[in-house]
Amino acid sequence: MALLTPLGSLPYPQPADAANIPVHIQSLAEAVDGRTVLRFADSVARDAKVTAPVAGMLCWLSTPKQYWYHTGSVWTQLAPAPVHKANSTGGTTASTTFVETLTGSTGDPTVATFTAPASGSVLVSLGSRISNSATGTCFMSAYVRLSSSSTVVLAAGDGRSAISTGTGQISASTQYLVSGLTPNSVYTASAAYRCTAGTATFAFRFITVTPVS
Repeated sequence: MALLTPLGSLPYPQPADAANIPVHIQSLAEAVDGRTVLRFADSVARDAKVTAPVAGMLCWLSTPKQYWYHTGSVWTQLAPAPVHKANSTGGTTASTTFVETLTGSTGDPTVATFTAPASGSVLVSLGSRISNSATGTCFMSAYVRLSSSSTVVLAAGDGRSAISTGTGQISASTQYLVSGLTPNSVYTASAAYRCTAGTATFAFRFITVTPVS
């Protein structure tokens, strides 16, 4: 009967075992197989091949060129990187409710698309250079939506805003935790803007989503 190594539980034969080298090599190869960095074309190919994953398994997916590991309950990306979007072009709004489009702005909207990590939590950071034509208060916040359905999972809110009051220019930023997201689901964080009076100008806008372990 083969014994097992103390750390990796890899099988090796005892002196009394039959001298069947191919069988012993096969047993060792099968034990090592699931401990290597597995390689697959994509998650579909991985799931078709690895039907009973265990915690700690590691694999490389050619699409989307990422390492993934199994937590014991779900595959998740290994060390996902922050997603950063910025737009230096200024735009204005006189809306007293949150809007995601600014008048006069050009270029891509400030929307960060990200995949929720295994923890289901991300840190949203956002900011802008803000000014106003009147003495009202200006707010920059964000909507977080499930990408597949555009369902809002966290609405923009004053309490989660970069804030400026008055007519002078000010660079303001904020950050807050978003939790309860579904691991591996794709979401968007879209910047939103409003002011209490006057016409607000937002320039050099950014939004960054950082996975939290």
